[in-house]
Order: sequence, then structure tokens, then C-alpha cells
Amino acid sequence: MGRQDVERVREAIDIVDLIGGYIQLRKAGKNFKALCPFHQEKTPSFYVFPETQSFYCFGCGASGDAISFLMRIEQLDFRDALERLAERAGITLSPPRPEERAEDEQRRRLAELNRLAAAWFAHVLWGTSFGEAARSYLERRGIDRPTAERFGLGYAPDAPSALARYLSQHGAGPEELVTAGLVVRRDDGSLVDRFRNRLIFPIRDRHGTILGFGGRTLGEAQPKYLNSPQTPLFDKGSVLYAIDLAEESIRQQRTAIVVEGYLDAITAHQFGYSNTVASLGTALTERQGRHLRRLAERILLALDADVAGRQATLRGLELLRHALAEGERAVVDPRQLIRFERTLDVELAVVVLPEGLDPDDLIRQDRTRWDEALAHAVPLVDYYLDVLLGEQPPANPRAATALLQRIAPLLLELGDLVQVDLYTRSVAARLRLPEETVRRLLASLRRQPTREPSPKTTAAAILRPLSTEQQFVGLLLRYPEAAAHLVGEIDLESITDARYRELVSLLLAGQPLDDAALAEDLRDDIGQLRQRFATQPDLPVPLARQAIREAFRRLRRERHDERLRSLLSEVRDAEERGDRDELRRALELIEALKQRFPEFYPERSPYFRDTRDPVN
Repeated sequence: MGRQDVERVREAIDIVDLIGGYIQLRKAGKNFKALCPFHQEKTPSFYVFPETQSFYCFGCGASGDAISFLMRIEQLDFRDALERLAERAGITLSPPRPEERAEDEQRRRLAELNRLAAAWFAHVLWGTSFGEAARSYLERRGIDRPTAERFGLGYAPDAPSALARYLSQHGAGPEELVTAGLVVRRDDGSLVDRFRNRLIFPIRDRHGTILGFGGRTLGEAQPKYLNSPQTPLFDKGSVLYAIDLAEESIRQQRTAIVVEGYLDAITAHQFGYSNTVASLGTALTERQGRHLRRLAERILLALDADVAGRQATLRGLELLRHALAEGERAVVDPRQLIRFERTLDVELAVVVLPEGLDPDDLIRQDRTRWDEALAHAVPLVDYYLDVLLGEQPPANPRAATALLQRIAPLLLELGDLVQVDLYTRSVAARLRLPEETVRRLLASLRRQPTREPSPKTTAAAILRPLSTEQQFVGLLLRYPEAAAHLVGEIDLESITDARYRELVSLLLAGQPLDDAALAEDLRDDIGQLRQRFATQPDLPVPLARQAIREAFRRLRRERHDERLRSLLSEVRDAEERGDRDELRRALELIEALKQRFPEFYPERSPYFRDTRDPVN
């Protein structure tokens, strides 16, 4: 299976026919639009472009070709999607290379050994006297048999090589047992079972294939929990426990509950919380987060409430922020206008547990309190503040400023201006800083150009939040053919960075960019912006113009809001001092602001108060 196979399949498949078999498409000029199949929405923002055989969702950012669409909609890996499309098109794919065949055969064999091992563990648990202690343990923990069997629980007896002997009888060789992580080779060369006297939890992928195992000791052995080692089949950081049972529920509810331990997840499912998965006892990894992003719009982290647990949750949130951030995304609003927003793609919140209780305990002891904890999950910014500040405010202004530097990027990721404003006040109050100090820092971060000391653009730089100006400039660079139609509409005074102002004037004039004539830092910025926006679809010129106009409108709105906040602050100060002259001057400047930005001050009805007026 090579590149030629991929191109043959892409050329043979009509993306409109493919996607039209899953969702209802409606003609939109030369293209098609529909409600996005990957997130819930009421206004169609999912577009299919026949000319480029691609799709793009302006709501969630999903994009790609026929292969990537099938991968997302059917949750397939690349090879499976390609094979299915090849079959649909009547194309015979080239046979896999020898090394690929060997890898596939090894994975298939390891999965079969895991299946045999899981069946043997289950037999020992339910069908022998050796499993009595494990059955008693499950009874004490309140896990009923139907639930235990649904999760495939088993028991590894306290015998050195019982599993190894059983699998050897089914043709398993010593080396593949070691490779599977089911046995350990001692220094003297003998083999011993990895799991002994442990309750066994099979770890399955979303298709139900057993990748590895977890085991909880029923004696004094350490560690209390033991997982399979890294194998060609099992990668602890990539799999979520119970994902095979939870995926459909997560997709339907658009919410995922993430707990830490096996028993937390099992108890949650037994009590009806079927959208629960476990992170295998560690902070959530980026790969686990990306998997959940494809399924959920909201992720609730319910991890331990002790200090170590809070720190683990904080680390998990840091990783999730990077995994879930989709950069700048275009959103089609009810008026069919396109706006670009930089937000986290998924809402993150933390389920705060009572001290000393884990989800398993709380669900069993007081289900009502668990429901309340889920309903009152703490939003991301609040949790950061709670953990970083604790019970005490910062000791001095320097400490407060340091905390503000850490929290400010989270505020910018919220996207919603109302939320940003509310949190700005809350952060200022909790850090005992002037509100204007917080606002100035946020404004500087928005305007801050993305620069690197080296011409090479790093992955970290590509993932940095872009300022509103950079979003606007990036769109002009991505769609230069649309820029010529916007001469006269773009107010260069709204662009505060002089370098960008010069660049925009060149783009609007249709002049070629002479890299040699540009400053080095601007060349770096242009290169990064081009890379950042390279994944944007090939929009028709009318849609590209609309996107650029809306981005510029957001830029003007930002300039307007910054100036208005400053003037309103001057009004409050003048009122408090009783300075009528200063008050009159500030109010006159607000009137001048209305004249400069008339689009934000629509005519008010003589009969109804216009709640959109940002001043009155």
C-alpha cells in the first residue's frame, strides 16, 4: 500500500456522494452545506467543496478529504478507511510490504494471546475456588456480577507460571509471551507470570480488542496497581479505560467524565454514568485528550481531591489545553456571516470531590452529592485560581503579577467577551490588583506578535494564540485574490502594529511581497502565519472576502472596546472626583468614538430600549 494507492482512491471517490450518504447536503452555489456530523449545531456550517474534493466545518474546524472524513465519521485508522474506500471504488490495493505484514501479524497474534489470557482470568475468577477471594473483594466493593462480566474482570492466581503454562498449551512461545507483557523473564532465564494474586482489568480499545491488562493486588504486594508494560499493542498514554463501553454515550451526551481508577469507572457505569472513562491512574495525556475531543463538547475531570490529586489535575488541564486548542476557527453565525474565534475546542471543568473520597466512594455513599458535584463542576479558570492561590491571597504585588502572567492566557482562550470581562474582574479582585492592570496585560497579549529568535518556526510557535491583527493578516496572506476587492473597506488606522499596517497596504494594493525588503522579524511572522493558515480550505473568493471582512470587523470591535473601556474608566474617575470639566471631556470623546465606529451603535427604536448599545 503506497502513495499511488492513496492517490488512486482519492481520484476515484466523489466526496459529495460519500458524505451525502451520511448527512443531507444542500446546494450552496457551486458547493454544498449541511449540519456538521461532528458537533451539534442548529445552523449549517459544514461545507463540501466538489472542486477541491474537500470538506470544512466553520463551527468545529473539522476538515480534510474523503479519507479523513471516513476516518472521523467511522472512527477508523487510515489504513482501514483507505481499504473501505478502495472496496467502494472497486480498486485493488497493492499488497502490504513485508515489514508491514510482519507488524500486522505480530499485533494480531498479541491480541489473540490477550484474548486467551482474559478468558482464562475470567474462568479462574468465576469458575474455580482460587477466585473466591477476588469474588469476595468485588462483593465488598459492591460490584455486581453482570457489571464485572461486562468489563471482563478476572483473577490471576497466586502461582508463579499458571498462565504461562496455559498459553504454552495453546501454542504460545516464550518470546511472544514476553513481548505481550504477560510473563517476565527472570535472571536465570525462567518465565514467571507478570500478574499474580491480582484482580484483573482487561484494557480494551474502542473496538473491544484487548490491548493489555491492569491488576489490583489482593495481598500486600506492591505496587497496589500494576499495568501491562509498553508493547507493540499497548501504549498506556493512548488508551482510555472503558472507552469501548462509553464512546456511544459520550457521543450522544456530548460530555465525557474522566476518572482516575478502574473501579471509579466501573462503579460509575454500574450506577448509570455510562459516559465515564478512566485515565489509567495518571494525568490525562494529550493523545487521550485528542480522542475525547472528537467525541465530546465538554470534559469533566473527576480526580483525587488531595494535594497530589489537585496537582495531577492541573497537569492534566495543561496538557488538555494544548491538545484541545484548535487555534483560530471560523464560525458561521445565524446571519450567515463568518467570524474567526480563538477558543478551546472543548469546555473543560473539574469535578471537586470531598476530601478523602474518590468517585467510587462518593457514588456509593451519596449519589445525590455526586450528581451535585457534576452539576457544579468548576470551570477551568476558577480551578486554576483555586489551586494556585489556595486559601491565601498572594503575599505581595510581585507574586500577584507572576500569577496573573500564568492565568492571563486562559482568559484569552475563553473567546466569549462577556466571560472574559467577568473573569477579568474576578481575577483582579482575587489577586488584589487594579482591574485596569489585568485589562492592560490582556490587551498586550492580544497585540503581541508571534516572534521567534530563529527563522525556523517551531511547533510551539505554531500553536501559540494569534492576536486579532494576526488573524486578519493571516487571512489576507491565505486569500490574496480576495484582498483586491476590499480596497476602501479596510481602515489601516485600526491596525496598531506599524509592520502589519505596511504589510496590509501592500496586500491590498496587490503588490508582490519582496522578502528582501521586509524586516527580518516580519519575514518570520509571515512564514509562521502562512504555515498556520495553510490548513484553511480553498474558499471561493466570495466566502474568503466575507471571512476577511468579519475578521476586520472583529479587529475594529477590539479597538473600539479597548478605547471605550478606557473612556468609561475616565468617566467613573471624574464622577468620583466631582471634576465636571474632565467628565464633559470624556463624554465628548465617547460621542466621537460613536462617530468613528458607527457600526457598533445602531439606531435605537423610539419604542424599545436597544440593549446592544455598549454605552447606555
